[in-house]
Amino acid sequence: MCTVFAMGAALLTAGGVSAAVESSATVIAQPARSLPPQQNVPDLDVPGPPQTVTYPPDGKRRFHQSTVTIQAPPYTRITGLNLRCSWACPFAIAPDGKSATGTFNVNTWDFLYPYDVEVVADANANVPLAGGQFSGTFTLDGDTQPLTVNFKPGVQAVIAANLRNTNPRGGGVRVITVDPGSKADTSGLQPGDLIIDMAGTPTPTVNDLDTFLDQKRAGTTYPATVMRGGTTVTLQLTLDS
Repeated sequence: MCTVFAMGAALLTAGGVSAAVESSATVIAQPARSLPPQQNVPDLDVPGPPQTVTYPPDGKRRFHQSTVTIQAPPYTRITGLNLRCSWACPFAIAPDGKSATGTFNVNTWDFLYPYDVEVVADANANVPLAGGQFSGTFTLDGDTQPLTVNFKPGVQAVIAANLRNTNPRGGGVRVITVDPGSKADTSGLQPGDLIIDMAGTPTPTVNDLDTFLDQKRAGTTYPATVMRGGTTVTLQLTLDS
């Protein structure tokens, strides 16, 4: 939350003469500001729920309108921004969630309460299976701090089915059986399906499908194009572990 103050005229005149001519202005030095770093580093799953990064207040008063700009860490999207300022501080999140901007439309305000940024892993983020730490930025009036998240280690994905090459090879990947109750099963994959494409990547052979799956995380979902009884069908195929 920010405390805001309504401001009147910034400069008064007397007798038709500018105050700058009539008297000398007194300049009050303001203490240097340093935006505090985030107070928590969340752990993200892929896929997983949004997590919140909090920036504590610096307790300083600002005598100007201000802008917050945020760049999401790699493999993430911004899903929420809480400046605790309601009508005086509109904000916008880019359609792809990769950036956000907030504006303080007041001339005097105090940074007294924390700001929250909500981020989530991209649905099919190709985060290294080992996990790792990645950073974006949080900037207030040109003062920048990292916006850092941790990704938890993942598990190599598979398609829980018995798969074979066509004969001759190169016509796609034939589904022989599907493991009952698996994510492949609940995604609608059926025996007899011919997988010809995964998320825009052709899969003429099992090796091509394995190459696509390499480093993909279990639990992520990709569009799979299959031929079924002479008809092209697109499934949202969730990968198993």
